Amino acid sequence: MFEKLGRAKYAVPVLVVVLIGCVMALMFTPMIKMAPKELPFAVVSLDEGAATPQGELNVGALMVDKLAGQGSPPGSDAAPIAWQEFDSQEVVDEAFAGNELFGALTIPADYTSKHALAQAGQGEPPAVDVVLDNAKSPLAATQMQASLGAMFAQLEVPVNIEVINTGDADASTTSPMAGMMSQQIGVMPVMMMSLIGAIILTRIFPKRNAATPGGRFKTIGIQLGYAAGFSFLAAVTGVILLNSLVGAEAPFWTTTVFLWVASLSVMALFLGAFNIALPVGGLVALFAFLCGMMLAALPKEMLPSFWADWIYPWAPQPRIADGLRDILYRGAELMPMGTGGLLLLGGVGIVLLVIAALIPARAISRAEIERY
Repeated sequence: MFEKLGRAKYAVPVLVVVLIGCVMALMFTPMIKMAPKELPFAVVSLDEGAATPQGELNVGALMVDKLAGQGSPPGSDAAPIAWQEFDSQEVVDEAFAGNELFGALTIPADYTSKHALAQAGQGEPPAVDVVLDNAKSPLAATQMQASLGAMFAQLEVPVNIEVINTGDADASTTSPMAGMMSQQIGVMPVMMMSLIGAIILTRIFPKRNAATPGGRFKTIGIQLGYAAGFSFLAAVTGVILLNSLVGAEAPFWTTTVFLWVASLSVMALFLGAFNIALPVGGLVALFAFLCGMMLAALPKEMLPSFWADWIYPWAPQPRIADGLRDILYRGAELMPMGTGGLLLLGGVGIVLLVIAALIPARAISRAEIERY
């Protein structure tokens, strides 16, 4: 084969090296260029204010106005935090439950009175309370814990920082890298086994062997039947790796059922793409793995713009990671977060399978059939 290229064959190693470099750059760019941008944070003041010699004062309200008014000047980089003013602690708790916030700053009811006493030398300066949601993003929670502590220390404002939804204390990871790897170990085996399963099934039961639409639908039905079993095996493997390598102590059946849904949905997508045409399946696989590899551990708000706007909404990895975090850190059971997006992805796969069944197969020889 290479002899036919003549002198051009000597350029092949260079092209391979360049291609590998481009692939690695594409795969790891989201992680290398990650930076927090406009992370949704709540700020709520319970401060009742106090009467001072200068008149009525409410330091909490002033602090809220200052934080909520912060924004990114035109032409500048986005601010790390987008402060949103909330009316009550109940509304903040509802936002946390809905996975809408990375964290919240609460100013206590007696903040102004204690602040005034501290100014008069009659007590310690009052502290504000910060809550960070580990289930939203362990990586963001770790980074913001350090940066917010440094920010309030610079402002000379005492702060109490609490991280919620940490899951089992014995199974909780102790570093951002460990948190990233725990999510990748839960996601990547399922993705890889789903792709391998789809490739194997389309080779063992090729659609091209059926000459009629009915035959093609039957072949695709057989593929889906085997996919259900193969995806269950992928789910069990994912749970075993998650618990044995990371020590996540994921509940076996809850996590297995979720990963089963995830794997079957992803496999349906791959099956549909590969049944339409091999190049289509290859492009879908490249998109899913090269562009979505790092998205399981990184929230949308920390991704470069291209990945945040064009890759994140379609990649399956963030949906699987959302569900795993919901199970591990919030104790979710049936239909954890991310399930709806995965089912939608599986629906796209079913549509592609129907299209593939309706596309006529070309006539093939016995030699081609035996080869496949």
